[in-house]
Amino acid sequence: MADATKTKKIHKHKRIFQTLIVLVFFAVASVPHAQSIELSLDSTYNQEIWELNQQISDKRKSVEALRQQAAVYKKSLAGKQREIASLSYQISTLNQTITKISLEKEALELSIEEINLQIKNSQLKIQATEEQIADQKESVADLVRTLYIADKQNNVLYLLASTNNLGDYLSQLQSLQGIHDDVLLGIDGLSNLKVALIGEQSDLDAQKENIKGLQVDLDSKSLSLEDQKLVKYSLVNDTRGEEQKYQQLLEDLKDEQSRINNDIVSLEQVAREKLNRQLQGQERDLGSGPMAWPVPSRVITSYFHDPDYPYRNIFEHPALDIKSPQGAPIYAAASGYVARAKDAGLSYSYIMLIHDNGLSTVYGHVSKIVVEEGSFVTQGQIIGNSGGTPRTAGAGNLTTGPHLHFEIRLNGIPVNPLNYLPQ
Repeated sequence: MADATKTKKIHKHKRIFQTLIVLVFFAVASVPHAQSIELSLDSTYNQEIWELNQQISDKRKSVEALRQQAAVYKKSLAGKQREIASLSYQISTLNQTITKISLEKEALELSIEEINLQIKNSQLKIQATEEQIADQKESVADLVRTLYIADKQNNVLYLLASTNNLGDYLSQLQSLQGIHDDVLLGIDGLSNLKVALIGEQSDLDAQKENIKGLQVDLDSKSLSLEDQKLVKYSLVNDTRGEEQKYQQLLEDLKDEQSRINNDIVSLEQVAREKLNRQLQGQERDLGSGPMAWPVPSRVITSYFHDPDYPYRNIFEHPALDIKSPQGAPIYAAASGYVARAKDAGLSYSYIMLIHDNGLSTVYGHVSKIVVEEGSFVTQGQIIGNSGGTPRTAGAGNLTTGPHLHFEIRLNGIPVNPLNYLPQ
């Protein structure tokens, strides 16, 4: 009876050993999702990570200081917008705007440096964790080998058991149980390390995505800064510092903007009536679905109602200015009807498309037009080429460099294009 009981215990431990081998395999192959785990890294990694964290903290403080300085200029500019327009006012406003954008640009550059440090920090942690995983795998492998040897020795113990040497058998049994527990602890530690590695890799991916967005913002700020400087240069050059010339320039700009806006509003009404007569109840795709970006670039140099728009004291900016090289193709943001294709020579040239649901799109500073009024276009079709370089075809007066002026209007009233374009 005693021999039968001992035999069962031996077989039980063999099954435990076989089960542990399977557990080790699956622990290495898969790990459940969990919160990130704090790891004890060696002193070298700890020192490097501590130094990086200090640098990150310093960058963060510098960014905050720059943002506070920019906020001061922003508040000052808000007050200036209530002042009477004069040449000295305009120059002062441009100078403050240039300073504000420069500070914001510098803050973005520091933010990018900060995230690069965070990426380096994450990479160090990943490297350290991978090394710990390798060490832990080796430890588990050593334990499994020890367990295997101990299991083989049980055959000898079985022979000893037949001589009723129960004390030795129980001692070996306890030793085997201890190794079994160590293997389970090793597997658990390996699982925790893999969870930590997944967490660090996820953080790294998020930081890389964040830096892409900041780089786009930085490109936009850089272009905006250059535009402001060009506006200031043009203003000084055109007026020669004379107030009378500046006031005449203001009147010309106001007249041009008012004329363009009135033309677009009235032409849209006429074009919709003409379109209804032309269709006579027929179905036609006029862009009832989502809109698309009209140029490949998504770098915005001036936003809808942008507070930094240099002519905001004259009128609100009714569009997005999107970076686009001179002569680059412009694509229809949605299928529609060409209501206007105005080639104004060196003055402001534009294309207006009419769409369903009371929407229309306007493409300004067009250097070349390749569609005809009264025709239909499909989404993504090339309708012209971008312009905007001063004193070139289609540029007009209100431009400082190559870009696309893109408007979306609802029932003739400009609305924010970012509410309609994919993000």
